[in-house]
Amino acid sequence: MKKLMVIAAVLVFFTGSAYAAAEWNFYGSARVSTFYSEIDNSPFVTGNPNTENYEQDLNGNARIGANIKVNDALTGRFEYGAKKDLSNVRILWGEWDFGAGSLGVGKHYTPLLMPYSNQVYNIYAREDGDTNMSLFGMLYGKREAMVRLKFGTFQIALVQPRTLVSQYYTASPASGYKVATVPMDIYLVSGQPETEVKMPGIQAKYRLDFKMGHLNFAGGYQNFDVLSGTEKFTVYSYVAALGGRLNVGKAYLKGNIWGGQNVGNLADILVSGSIASSVEGITGDLDGGGLGFAQYSDGTLNAINPALGPKRGIIDNDALAGLLVVGYEFREGLYIEAGYGYTRTELDMAGSEEDDAETIYLQSTIFLAPGVFLTPEIGYCDMKQSGQPEITYYGVKWQINF
Repeated sequence: MKKLMVIAAVLVFFTGSAYAAAEWNFYGSARVSTFYSEIDNSPFVTGNPNTENYEQDLNGNARIGANIKVNDALTGRFEYGAKKDLSNVRILWGEWDFGAGSLGVGKHYTPLLMPYSNQVYNIYAREDGDTNMSLFGMLYGKREAMVRLKFGTFQIALVQPRTLVSQYYTASPASGYKVATVPMDIYLVSGQPETEVKMPGIQAKYRLDFKMGHLNFAGGYQNFDVLSGTEKFTVYSYVAALGGRLNVGKAYLKGNIWGGQNVGNLADILVSGSIASSVEGITGDLDGGGLGFAQYSDGTLNAINPALGPKRGIIDNDALAGLLVVGYEFREGLYIEAGYGYTRTELDMAGSEEDDAETIYLQSTIFLAPGVFLTPEIGYCDMKQSGQPEITYYGVKWQINF
């Protein structure tokens, strides 16, 4: 027993000594947004009235973390945020450089990322901050658990799958909550149906660099089954994207365009502004298209239009999104930037109509000292369809990096 204790103590000593020699470079970013917004058909208030609000929040992407270097081949990183005043793991990552490439394991930004916009106001969740047009044109596959191989500017990853479908309708009162009568009682089912996953998501990206900028090519695919009694219905999701940046003197042009099928399981999109919407006390995206998920029906009632009669299975969701950004550096530490973003989804069935949204902004980034800057911004977002939000905002984001 004593020998085992001695051996354990020696192992702890040598392991601790090895990692104590690692370089730990800590960093942090404190961010506060101060904005005034005017919202028609507000998604944040019951009854969706028109509202005018001053908003001051700690940004959800305020963070503290560290880059760790054990040796030239082994590195790591962790990062914690403060979303809605709660600590959350943004990044927890280890990477091994094996010469020809690198192997990364943990939670990090997936390859489906093209961060070409610097928009700071958060249209859809006021405590998050710095949306960068995510959901409204930017390609953003979130930060997920993954195993990634990287070779130069090419990367491919096995990504934790998202197994979500839009909340679905049924005629059975035992399985949901009544929301309408057209022409029979319709019930919105809470939660998600049972699913079965056979494979991870697969995502890849390649960057082509040239003298005045770069191009990015990206794609992703995943599938999962929805279980309904003895039957299975497969949800296929895919995304294809092209983006890039062009520098001309002190001016720059950035943008991306992307689209696919059932994209909500791979990347974020929104057309209705109704993440926080409420219909007779039921929270959710009722039209089935707003978040890019496929629509599922259990067969007791058509998922979208009762007049079409019963339909059992999956209705796919087709999506298209993009953004364009232009900017100019007047002098060191003073930038101006303008951007436009567009999103569109449509359920793949007869009689379905497109649902789209657009946003535009103008901002300036002003550096007061190294690591200290503010970003005044004015912008507008229109969800376009009747009864959906229309937002005008202006204000300042304050940020200190340390």
